[in-house]
Amino acid sequence: MTNRKPSRAPARSRAARIAAGIVLVAMLIPVGAPSFARGEPAPEYAVKAAFLFNFAKFVEWPAGAFSGPTSPIVIWVLGEDPFGDALGSLKGKTANGRPIVVRYAANLGELERCHLLFVSASEKANLPKILQATKDWNVLTVGDVDGFARDGGTINLVNEEQRVVIEVNMEAAQRSRLKISSKLLALAKIVKPGRR
Repeated sequence: MTNRKPSRAPARSRAARIAAGIVLVAMLIPVGAPSFARGEPAPEYAVKAAFLFNFAKFVEWPAGAFSGPTSPIVIWVLGEDPFGDALGSLKGKTANGRPIVVRYAANLGELERCHLLFVSASEKANLPKILQATKDWNVLTVGDVDGFARDGGTINLVNEEQRVVIEVNMEAAQRSRLKISSKLLALAKIVKPGRR
């Protein structure tokens, strides 16, 4: 008879493994570009909405990025909204004990401080101005256009072989004082700024 202590993984660790599994499954879902009615997201953007939610769970912001311990994680979509109703699925959800709030800005002038900024393809030409305007923010910038992370964004969601691949610019994350979970980084391709 052996006297073994039962292994008890902390609940947070188990939750992190489950969330990492969700991200992995989302990466394996094929993406397509069929035509959809207004308001309905293409399956690709339903997957990318799930990625944004998981990024909110797997990124740690400095304490000063929030006004209080239960302040929301604010996500902004800048430019044309490719998500349709997909981000509506985040309503009422929380990440790390914080509610998630989604807002939309048609242009840089409407944008306010946030924690996660999705830069739409319609704003690709404005990326240098956007990154300059947000350089002092603790913001996770996410895009899905070629070269987004290499051009200074933090995370790029790239379609490769009918799946979504995560590219991460660690220098951009460090400039924003963000800590990206090793579980998320294990699923990502690390890119260097300016290298093509």
